[in-house]
Amino acid sequence: MKIKKAFLGVMLGIMSVASVQANPFNLSDSVYHSMIENTIVSTGTNARMKKVLAKMRAGENVKIAIIGGSVTEGAGPANFTDGYAYQFYRALKAKYAPGNGNNVSFNNAGLSGTGSLVGIVRYEQDVVEVCGGNPDLLIVEFAVNDNGDVLCQRSFEAIIRKAMLANPDCAVIALYAVATYGNTSVQKKPVADHYSLPQINMMEVVNKAIADKVFTQQQYYTDYAHPTFEGHQFMCDCLMTLVDKMDKAAKDSEQHVPASCFKEPSLYGLKRILPNGTDANVKIECGDFKETDRKTQTLKKTNASDFPENWKKNLHMKSENLPFKMELTCKSLIFIYKVQASGDAEKFGKAEVYVDDKLVATYDGGKAGGWNNCEPNIIIDERTAAKHTVIVKMAPGSEKLGFTIVAMGYSI
Repeated sequence: MKIKKAFLGVMLGIMSVASVQANPFNLSDSVYHSMIENTIVSTGTNARMKKVLAKMRAGENVKIAIIGGSVTEGAGPANFTDGYAYQFYRALKAKYAPGNGNNVSFNNAGLSGTGSLVGIVRYEQDVVEVCGGNPDLLIVEFAVNDNGDVLCQRSFEAIIRKAMLANPDCAVIALYAVATYGNTSVQKKPVADHYSLPQINMMEVVNKAIADKVFTQQQYYTDYAHPTFEGHQFMCDCLMTLVDKMDKAAKDSEQHVPASCFKEPSLYGLKRILPNGTDANVKIECGDFKETDRKTQTLKKTNASDFPENWKKNLHMKSENLPFKMELTCKSLIFIYKVQASGDAEKFGKAEVYVDDKLVATYDGGKAGGWNNCEPNIIIDERTAAKHTVIVKMAPGSEKLGFTIVAMGYSI
């Protein structure tokens, strides 16, 4: 009997140590679980999530997608597949799917340096098409890349609204990652509340833990914004706890999409413009912007360009500097251009953008600090659709330099 008690004591001790070390910062379970609970801003309405989990458990096909910036893409750990998005996918299917979880597919649509304004332009191609249909579960993470202005609220909302309307059973979670400079959760929360979304906010908990020396900044961050492996694990554990709480709670009434948007004019229904000329609403004369830029931003998961179709003005082209001209009917138009990587042999310059013969902006594709990243701007923003003419031409002094229109999207 004494042997059994001694053995039991040893086993309990081992289990206790294993339990403590199971969390990424080697904290006591009570402290760690309290921190996780404090990241949960809201469980929202759980009806859609319960349907997703029911399908998953039944072995039905479930499509999971996560869209965001570099934190979502997996920046920080040595292997990007150790990012929170991949950890969450593995944990979710292990807990809720039968067998090896082959009925659950996953699409990480994170792209470094991009916010929700680029995200809504990318959504159809990078989320829906890659998933092979509208996702059943979508996590949206742009809180450290958006600047918190009203335009970012509108584009964040457009992604949410598009996902929920395209699939009436799609569950959406708003995730607010944190950087050393903070996040834009204050601006995003009212939008997420409007749609009764479950929400996770890492900012207050991480900031408090660092201030209270629960863990160090170096334990959570690899730099100014990107979590360590342990930081990513913490994010994953927060998401899994949120899902578990929704799973165990009584089912809420159906989660309907509000008839009106939180912010107007709405960017819902935004459509990407492609060079293939199949959109009857868009007429393009490329002028000297006939080339395809092969040095646009690449995805970690494919090591290939995320913008393989674009409009580049080649600096070696001998021409009369013919402008890019586009005619379309729209109420909004998002214009994304490339900022060339420093040290690139090809030199980019400034381009002037005109809407209906009025100069609206001059963009510098060769400004300092670039890394072939894309810069989004909204150049048409009205409440009603109208016919517009858009002209892009090289600015004086940049006629022999390059410039790339990476992508565009419009709504009507």
